[in-house]
Amino acid sequence: MRLPAIHLRSIAKRMYGLLIALVFHRSRYRMFLRVSLEQISVHTQTLVTLTDYFSTVVQPIPITAPFGKSMLVLAPHQDDETIGCGGAIALQAEAGAKVAVVIVQDGGDEHEKLNLSRQDMTARRNAESRRATEAIGIEPPICLNYRSLHASRSDAVAAVRQLLLDRKVDAVFTPFLLDNHADHRTTNAILAEAMGQLPWNVRVFGYEVWGLAIPNVIVAIDSVMEKKLAMLRCFEYANSALDYLHTTKGLNMYRSRLLPAGTCQFAECFFELDKSEFIRLLSILSTKS
Repeated sequence: MRLPAIHLRSIAKRMYGLLIALVFHRSRYRMFLRVSLEQISVHTQTLVTLTDYFSTVVQPIPITAPFGKSMLVLAPHQDDETIGCGGAIALQAEAGAKVAVVIVQDGGDEHEKLNLSRQDMTARRNAESRRATEAIGIEPPICLNYRSLHASRSDAVAAVRQLLLDRKVDAVFTPFLLDNHADHRTTNAILAEAMGQLPWNVRVFGYEVWGLAIPNVIVAIDSVMEKKLAMLRCFEYANSALDYLHTTKGLNMYRSRLLPAGTCQFAECFFELDKSEFIRLLSILSTKS
């Protein structure tokens, strides 16, 4: 059911009334925006983010690579990471810092449409992800290949926690926590649990796939946009269903409007929180789902 525009504005104003400015001092940037969501349902939160209301009231802070000494990108499915943060991945690699992509689900849900076995479908999609990482010269993706993230949650938490520890990860990119896709939300829940006992802080960046993030940080990606498009071309299966080159390029062009005129033509937006704030918000969301 479509809500009237006046009702959406009312919801948005109510959500904005719950925003509490919180300034963090870092070595390379200042980050703000602590969100209190206790009084609003997950469904309402999602509706408001889809209006892109917050880009008119929150001024995102420009940040640059490297985003950490060791960056881990969680993708629920093959291609999510390139759509949402392919530019940031390429910039991290160009900065000479560590970056790894982790594909959590096996990507085989639609195998019957192509008359393939689930195993063959997974192999095809993982091969596309490998070609995408090869396109920018980073290590092959780590494919966890869980058929169901819900059913395999405990195993996934253990696997992600081990990756965080082994790689001493201090920056994680994951789908925006209000993304309207069940696997994307489950991936965030897995990450929150995996980070629970981590003895150091982690910068968590929520990237955009099926919805717009609350844009509190922004990255200009003009210098690596061609690399991002080269990565996207590798996902032949996904592009056969939807032209992700066209739509993603359009999104990154649209996001450039959040920077002063002439700054860039393409940008990626993220919702950044530190580890403790991310875990807190996921805890709130899990009680309201």
